[in-house]
Amino acid sequence: MRNIKNLTVQEVDLLRQTIRESQNNVLKKRCQCVLYSYYGLTVSELMEMFSVDRRSIYNWMNRWQKGGLQGLQDKPGRGLKPKLNPADKQHVEKVMQALMSFPKEPRQVLQQINHQLPKPISQDTLRRFVKKISRMDSLAA
Repeated sequence: MRNIKNLTVQEVDLLRQTIRESQNNVLKKRCQCVLYSYYGLTVSELMEMFSVDRRSIYNWMNRWQKGGLQGLQDKPGRGLKPKLNPADKQHVEKVMQALMSFPKEPRQVLQQINHQLPKPISQDTLRRFVKKISRMDSLAA
């Protein structure tokens, strides 16, 4: 069994403030876990309270000890990567070219794009992508 020990008053205040003010519920949960561990709850009690595996509790404790609050935050790059990226000029060019080739035929546009890209996309993905790049164009103008 292990617990977080030796938190400073400033660290306790920082954890409490993060729990109160953060919009990130995952970060709030991790901060609460660190605080409850400091207050003496066991790993088994924390597992039950937060409905996570023992390994997760230990990971959160390790991350707190190595990196403080910054260590508890998710690192960038997690999650599913987009099939179309507005920052990728090649994606934007291919979509714009298909839209110009078939201005009133969305199925033809989708078919052409799917033929050119390695990952097939859906009509909804295409619609969201076009909306993003049009928003970017209006902001740039």
